[in-house]
Amino acid sequence: MATSDELNQGASLATLSDPPDASVLVRGITDAVIQRLAMRHASASARTATITSPAAGMLTYLVDVKRFDYYDGTTWVPVKGQSSSSLVTAGSPSTTTEVTTGMVITLPTRAGVQYELTASCLARSSNTGDRIELRIRRGTTTGATQVGGGSIKAYLAASGDTLVGRGLDTPGAGTTTWTVFLARGAGSGTVEVTASVALPAAFTVREV
Repeated sequence: MATSDELNQGASLATLSDPPDASVLVRGITDAVIQRLAMRHASASARTATITSPAAGMLTYLVDVKRFDYYDGTTWVPVKGQSSSSLVTAGSPSTTTEVTTGMVITLPTRAGVQYELTASCLARSSNTGDRIELRIRRGTTTGATQVGGGSIKAYLAASGDTLVGRGLDTPGAGTTTWTVFLARGAGSGTVEVTASVALPAAFTVREV
C-alpha cells in the first residue's frame, strides 16, 4: 500500500508490497513534485487553462511578461521586487493628438504598494517642429488617469529620437492596466513609434 513522503508534501510512494508498476511509481512522485516547482507557462491565460484548481503556495513563471507569480489561496500575485514588461516591435499608428504606442501591462496589484513605471521608445515625426511627450496612463483610453510622463521633445528628428517616460503609482488592490501613449502638443505633422526586434519600444512596471 502506497505511503506519503516523510515531509508530508503529497508524494505517493510505492511500497514493496505494491504490485510492480513503474508508471504508478513515477507518477506518484512527479505529480507531487511538479506542482511544488516553478511551473512555466506561455501566458496567464495558458496557466489558467492548465491549472484549473490552484493550491496556495504554487509558483509559476509567465514567459510572455518574464514574471514569477505565486498563488496566495485566492489569486495569483507577482513575487515582490520583480518587473513586468511589454515590448513592441512594430510601429504604432500615426497621431495628430494622442495615441497608444501598443505598450500595455496588466497585472494583479496589492493595496498600499507603490509601482514604478518606466517606458521608452524611438519616435519619429514628419514635422521637425513637433512637440512630443510619452505619457503613461492607468487605463486603456486617452481619458484615463495619467500617472507618468516623459520629457517633452521639441523639434523631434524625422530620423527618430528617444523618448523616456517615468512615473509612480499606487493603484490599490485588484487588477490594474497601464498604457503608454504618444501625445503631440504642437506642429502639424504626424508622429509614430519606430520599433524593431533589435530596438523594441519597452515598458516595465516594478513593485517598489
